[in-house]
Amino acid sequence: MSRASNEISNQSTGYCPDVSSWPAVAQAPDLAAVVRPSGFTHEVVFRRCHSCRELNVVREEDFVCVFCDEPLPREWNVDTPES
Repeated sequence: MSRASNEISNQSTGYCPDVSSWPAVAQAPDLAAVVRPSGFTHEVVFRRCHSCRELNVVREEDFVCVFCDEPLPREWNVDTPES
């Protein structure tokens, strides 16, 4: 019997990993001999606003803070301090 994971996402409210984390994520099912998709089946883009420091989920490539309307950085920055 083969095992498979049909969907894998980077959606995480704690760590908020960047979509570039796929190679590290893919190692777990590979080591467990679980068939997996070739990439995230649902990619979530997280950014922290430089102005208000709130965490945002970027939708439809609209890099604007939903809390204060300031531009969000294109690069992943969730690991920067909140204050």
